[in-house]
Amino acid sequence: MHIHHLNCGCMCPIGGALFDGFSRGFTAELVCHCLLIETNQGLVLVDTGFGLRDVRSPDSRLSPFFIHVNNIQFESKYTAIEQIEQLGFSAQDVRHIVLTHLDFDHAGG
Repeated sequence: MHIHHLNCGCMCPIGGALFDGFSRGFTAELVCHCLLIETNQGLVLVDTGFGLRDVRSPDSRLSPFFIHVNNIQFESKYTAIEQIEQLGFSAQDVRHIVLTHLDFDHAGG
């Protein structure tokens, strides 16, 4: 078994250290930490982060207020699908998806 740590979303919300405990500026730097686990039966993706749909059309699923306050960095390089492909796998190799919770930044990809 091998575990890959993925950053499937980058947010810089207003509030600095109130969010991440160490930022000195006006905004914090947060990542959506997802896991890709290689097993003998295929890949398991734990959380999905923001998806390609979010990158292409953020306001189709997320409110403008949420996007603005969290200063979400919508870039396709942060999507699980692109990172899975960068690792040499395809989406079809993912056999299971486990969602730890349904926050927007964990269940959109």
